[in-house]
Amino acid sequence: MIHSYALITLSRAIVLPGLSHRTGKPCRVVSTRQLVVSINDETVALEGCLDPRGHGFRAALRDISTVQRGLIEHAEFMSPRSLIMRRVLDLPSAVDYGSGSASAAYYSLSTQDSVELIGGWGDAQGNVTVQMLPICGFLAPTEDPVVAPWRQLGHLWPNGQFARPSGAEVVSFVRQAGVVFAGVMPASIVQETEERFAQTWGAGWRPGAISEEALSMAEKIAQVSKPRKYVPVTPELIRLAAKKPLLHSTGVPWDYAPTTCYPGRKIWRNGLTREGVAVPRDDWAVAKFFAQREER
Repeated sequence: MIHSYALITLSRAIVLPGLSHRTGKPCRVVSTRQLVVSINDETVALEGCLDPRGHGFRAALRDISTVQRGLIEHAEFMSPRSLIMRRVLDLPSAVDYGSGSASAAYYSLSTQDSVELIGGWGDAQGNVTVQMLPICGFLAPTEDPVVAPWRQLGHLWPNGQFARPSGAEVVSFVRQAGVVFAGVMPASIVQETEERFAQTWGAGWRPGAISEEALSMAEKIAQVSKPRKYVPVTPELIRLAAKKPLLHSTGVPWDYAPTTCYPGRKIWRNGLTREGVAVPRDDWAVAKFFAQREER
């Protein structure tokens, strides 16, 4: 039984897969520093979030697992009938959050720590689109650690859904903070994503075990980098955050790196650039999406 709701303010902005205000289905990426959560005796559940303009959005995940220590800056308990809560709680959700365990976790970097990565998308007509975009949100196996190395199962794209990554592993984010927010994706969304990938690329899209090379490299990096600390998101953590003063951090950017007019954006569709040039076979990061398609 839900006892209360709270508005959580984060010290850094993250990205979440947001749901449509009309259909309740994943449709976009939302940059946020304010999470709306419900709290019961033992757990904290994500109900949605507010974007930089204060507009509410439902999120495509419900279970929060861990956050980087210090990410939760403040919390304020609120009535479910308050105006801020209604901005989120009155919105539709067509996601089956389910009660069973999912095979994939959701990781978010800070919006200012986005990394340019290549991902692919296959539609129902057999077309394959590959793009290089700034990425903040990832799918990863639930058994993998939050601290790299971990395997990539998906990249969160601007449409609020996941594209197949070109790379199989994340070894390190070098001097960046790395993952700051981790949750568990609903089994329904994970299954839909896996089926979409398999339809386009067959069973070979799924990455294997973390390589020994990645483990060795990550170990060397850990020897010279201070490891980040993570804490589970519990009702007690929220109660402690509610005792902190709201700092109203200034100069903390919210917005996710632009995607629609990103100057370095690269796009390949069905093996061709926008200028009609074919992808070279030795450009394996891109060609793999089209080579596997031709072999099927």
